[in-house]
Amino acid sequence: MKRAVAGIAVLLLLMSLASAALADEISDQLKQGMKYYQEGKVSQAIGEVEFALAQMKQKKADSLGQIFPAAPSGWTAEKSEGQAAGGAMFGGGVSATRRYKNSDRGQVKIQVISDSPLIQSLGMMLSNPMFLQGGKQGKLVRFKGNKALLKDRDDRAEFQALINNKVLLQVEASRVKDAAQVVQDFADKVDLDKLKELTQ
Repeated sequence: MKRAVAGIAVLLLLMSLASAALADEISDQLKQGMKYYQEGKVSQAIGEVEFALAQMKQKKADSLGQIFPAAPSGWTAEKSEGQAAGGAMFGGGVSATRRYKNSDRGQVKIQVISDSPLIQSLGMMLSNPMFLQGGKQGKLVRFKGNKALLKDRDDRAEFQALINNKVLLQVEASRVKDAAQVVQDFADKVDLDKLKELTQ
């Protein structure tokens, strides 16, 4: 218990210092958490910190929208959506998604996920060629120095790449001619430099 309380105190202090220059709701939550902690109200302090952490994750999710490419010629793009998921979805990770459509009803979805156990699972799969034998799980490819998995069937395809072993980039296409090539073309247009910067 003492170790847990000490950990909360350190976390609150670090967050308070890091947010000192920010006059926003998150810094207010952290200050309130510190106030509760100093008053001995540990449960309330934890609640304030957890709420602030959830807000920080949402900010991170929203910022990931910067990495998505503009719609290529012949396509339209929807507004990107950021989500700081709970425990059930994406294993509690942070994600952002953008959808694209063309005049032939073709669809492409680009999604990035970070801070999720799913990433570790994919990394284990990409590191185990035995798991991919037979081609049912897709084929291994290289994507700008990163390991990736490509699956396609008829007018559908899915491309998954592990960026710096910490971020999952996923591109899905449906009702699209040459779907395997389309998902790779869309993946090529993602701003990987910005993605790495935002997920350091």
